[in-house]
Amino acid sequence: MMATNLQPRIRLIDSLRGFALLGIFLVNITFFTTSLQTISFGVELWSGWYNEVLMLLRGIVIDGKFILIFSFLFGFGMVMLQESSQAKGRSFNRIYTRRLTALLLVGLIHGILIWYGDVLTHYALMGFLLMLFQRCKPRTLLVWSLSLLLLVPVLLTGASLLSSSAGQVFEPFSQADAHQIGVYFQERDAAIYGEGTMAQIIAQRLNDYIASILNMVVFYPQVLGMFLMGAYFCKRRILHEVQKNRKGIIRLVVIGGSLGLVLQLVMSIADGLPSWCEAVVLFVGGPLLALGYIGAFALLYQNKTWQKVLDLFSYPGKMAFTNYLLQSILCGLIFYSYGLGWYGKIEPIWQMVIVVVIFALQTAFSRVWLKRLPMGPFEYIWRLFTYWGNPVKQQGQKATMHAE
Repeated sequence: MMATNLQPRIRLIDSLRGFALLGIFLVNITFFTTSLQTISFGVELWSGWYNEVLMLLRGIVIDGKFILIFSFLFGFGMVMLQESSQAKGRSFNRIYTRRLTALLLVGLIHGILIWYGDVLTHYALMGFLLMLFQRCKPRTLLVWSLSLLLLVPVLLTGASLLSSSAGQVFEPFSQADAHQIGVYFQERDAAIYGEGTMAQIIAQRLNDYIASILNMVVFYPQVLGMFLMGAYFCKRRILHEVQKNRKGIIRLVVIGGSLGLVLQLVMSIADGLPSWCEAVVLFVGGPLLALGYIGAFALLYQNKTWQKVLDLFSYPGKMAFTNYLLQSILCGLIFYSYGLGWYGKIEPIWQMVIVVVIFALQTAFSRVWLKRLPMGPFEYIWRLFTYWGNPVKQQGQKATMHAE
């Protein structure tokens, strides 16, 4: 009877993870074919109204939201693993420390040798901080989560009030200069990634990896905040019992999702916003919309017709670690010189088509793989390191394996 009650919850979490993986891929592909500096300067390299509309919609609906859903699920998974470890009389701290160490090592290899935009390194580092909150009650987790999510916008808003110049938009370059600089970096990186030697690519990737890590630091409070929000949801059993918490989830979708969408519209359409206002839109609007997506997904999943559709995401979701790394490997073969060398040659609309095709193939591959084996290849290696033994024998209940 217990297994029957757990199964829908497991599929919901796995499906949500697969859904987040698709959204992340839709954003990540741009970084495989566009210079990091060009993106930082906000330079649009492609003309055509369809590309402009596509990137505008992606900025409003997708950019930055699905990585937050993934962060939410990371915290959710920590609590599930903690509960499973305690039930089996195992040391959670020892298991989770090995798990994060393995994640950090894979992240370093991924970031240096495959793709500089790796997120695993950041998750591993923030995961060690997450462990400090494992004994917190749900209310404490919620307070800490909201505090961390609001930290950056509150600091920037406070700075703007203390200094009249702090809240002003600071533009060291004119738009024309910024565009010229962005084009220069794009041409330079296209020559390296698209046509260079392996040694040149590794050297440039290392530089970009370091730069991306430094750029990501400002988002660490937000990442940890979403970790804790996921842990809060898990301890409160909000997604375990969607029907029981239906009213609260609906309020989250209607209020949080609507407010988050409005803030994202402001961010994407308005020009010349002061830095503190941009921070509020980015650091408040993003999480609100991400939570709205989570709530809407959970509600739709309760409908049998929708559940059949959303269940397709559960296959890549159960193998998210493997599929995330495979996406990087495949994009390297598509865009870098050791493969097809299409760096900088594919416009955004076709980038999105490539994502959909690869993700569809991953869904089919994951479905076939999981019919024969209980977990993906990289999941197997990860659990091998985590438990110092045979992951299949160590997995216990299937629910635990999928939750992780």
